[in-house]
Amino acid sequence: MGLSSFRLNIVLRAVAFACLCSLLLWSLFNTQWLATVFLCGTLAVLCVADLIWYVERTTRDLAGFLTFVNHSDFSTPLPSPGKGRVFVELQTAYETLAGTFRSLNRQKDANHRYLEAVVEHVAVALCCFDEAGMVRMSNAPARQLFNLPHLNSLRSFERVDERLPELLRQMPDGERTLFSVRAGDELLQLVLYATTFELLERRYKLVSFQNIRDELDRQEIDSWQKLTRVLTHEIMNSVTPIVSLSALIRESLIDESVGPPSFRELGPSEQNDMLRGITAIHTRSSGLVDFVQAYRTFARLPAPELAPVDVRTLLERVRMLVSGETESTGISVSVACSQSDLTVRTDAGQIEQVLINLMRNAIEALPGTRNPRIELHALRNARGQVLMQVIDNGPGIPSEHLDSIFVPFFTTKRSGTGVGLSVCRQLMHANRGFISVRSAPQGGTAFTLRFRDQ
Repeated sequence: MGLSSFRLNIVLRAVAFACLCSLLLWSLFNTQWLATVFLCGTLAVLCVADLIWYVERTTRDLAGFLTFVNHSDFSTPLPSPGKGRVFVELQTAYETLAGTFRSLNRQKDANHRYLEAVVEHVAVALCCFDEAGMVRMSNAPARQLFNLPHLNSLRSFERVDERLPELLRQMPDGERTLFSVRAGDELLQLVLYATTFELLERRYKLVSFQNIRDELDRQEIDSWQKLTRVLTHEIMNSVTPIVSLSALIRESLIDESVGPPSFRELGPSEQNDMLRGITAIHTRSSGLVDFVQAYRTFARLPAPELAPVDVRTLLERVRMLVSGETESTGISVSVACSQSDLTVRTDAGQIEQVLINLMRNAIEALPGTRNPRIELHALRNARGQVLMQVIDNGPGIPSEHLDSIFVPFFTTKRSGTGVGLSVCRQLMHANRGFISVRSAPQGGTAFTLRFRDQ
């Protein structure tokens, strides 16, 4: 390997320095050769300088190599060829490390491209920004939704609505927000959902935007069509007999067969018929007034006063309030709660009204059922939501009626107004919850009150 060895170079320079120092001392004490003394001293100094320069050059080469590693630059080879076996091993390790890092970089780049492709393919508009409000990622649906070709920061959203940047900044983690905004000549009904996460000790917020305007329009049209059918049915049921009876009474009172119209003279039987007709008109008119009053009740519900409510206590109170009706009809009522300290933030009075309404519907459905029973259940599901259920073992709800039972004024009862379940759904919505129904073909109905994450 000759003089190419790093160790040999160091040893040779050290030996040369030692020899020069020895010659310097010998010349100084044994001769008068001042030129020799000066030359040996100069050469010794140069030898030390060369040794320092040689070692520092190797250190600088190694420092440069580490700098390349720090900047993930593995295209430059380790600049230390011809320095012995130790540096050959270092060069081999460097090449192995460079190959590994190049593979990791290719994998990271592939993953990044894959994630970008997935994000761009998702139909939901997505936007991710950091704590400084700088947008780090936005997909094509987001840019198309707001007609903004470039989203650099939250201030970019001011061109859509000046309230939007602050709303995005203040949105709590894991909560949905409904926001109306006008983009050009189009009104957008947006559902915003935010998720906060940390990456490399920096906090980011990912927000999704869903325009539900078309879906709301379809639902609104469908609801109005159902409501119109029910209103038409109810009003026609009342107005048709009123019109026919009033026409019959007019024919009975007025004689138009000969000459100008004149009043007939009525016998006792005709008077009784007229009295029955007027009574029927009064009954149907009163029913129509009751129907309108029920509509006013449905349309004017008070705002809820939210407060923590113990679920078991609420269910026990509801059971006690309807105990007179259930005991008189022989219906057994049980209360089950999965947790002793289960609580929900809601308006206790309004939810109590909902539960009582559901209990009375169940009581009305149970006559003729063997061993009638109603179960009040409360639990927390896998998503952390509180559920309350009213379950009966009655005949169930016909499948053709399941989609209509929450429509205002829809009813299958002769004396019903059809607003009970509609009011229940409206109260649950006001209390940040939902109501759903499940009915088995073989019988039994379960109404579920689902409250959003507390």
